[in-house]
Amino acid sequence: MKVCYVDESGNQDTDPCLVMVGLLIDTSRLNRSKIEFGDLFDRAEALFREKLQELKASRIVFGRGGWRSIDPEERKRLAHDLCLWVMDRKHDILLTAMDRGKLRKKQHSSLPAFCTDIWLSCAVHIALQVQKANKNKPRNKGQTFLVFDENKVKADRLAEILWDPPGWTDDYYERDRRQEPLNQVIDTAFTVKSHHAGMIQVADLYAWILRRYAEIVEYGMTEEFSGEDRFINDCVKMLRKRLSGRATRWPKRADSAAAEWFNSVAPKCLVRLG
Repeated sequence: MKVCYVDESGNQDTDPCLVMVGLLIDTSRLNRSKIEFGDLFDRAEALFREKLQELKASRIVFGRGGWRSIDPEERKRLAHDLCLWVMDRKHDILLTAMDRGKLRKKQHSSLPAFCTDIWLSCAVHIALQVQKANKNKPRNKGQTFLVFDENKVKADRLAEILWDPPGWTDDYYERDRRQEPLNQVIDTAFTVKSHHAGMIQVADLYAWILRRYAEIVEYGMTEEFSGEDRFINDCVKMLRKRLSGRATRWPKRADSAAAEWFNSVAPKCLVRLG
């Protein structure tokens, strides 16, 4: 059994894209991962010199709020080591992203209603990746709890979609007609406050790093500090080693209308990560 902790970055309408990351962890290894994250959190709190509620990627890397007085090299090293951690723990990273401009242009009457909402579209794509990656695991070892950062209204709508997904999604994971839809997703989508769940904070960091990568590489945004491009690229090199296969996320040959649509609205620099 697995847990997929999901968070996103780029929620503002002015952001060119939204990036959502799922950190997929086998429950047999979850406790050790929480302990190791706790050690990293304690290190961050010692740097911060005050009680920390949670780690927010943009504040750490850009030195915002109480992080402003912390040595930039120490801040970057902390973010770097959180990326190194996922390589050491060998957890899988599920990735989806949507370009807001492309999303507006790719609307048509044959699409399910959720495709007009960027957050719901990304969340459904994560669920489909969970299903596709795990559907052939023996003895239901791929069954997965989806846990999102708290978003009550969106999560309630997502729960209804996962309970009764449109047939449009079936081809994405080559559903057998004898198989229950999304049978690797357990019950519904759960939510948790990010400061209660360290793995959500890790997913937030990875989503933010991949969003900044897209903003710099694809959208031509300028660096917030000298050397940011190099730093972000170094982090992405680590994260891409744990990304689920491209065939799970954005298959090169899409034999499904759903897969083709998700491909069409994704930032190309993220698709090319492999």
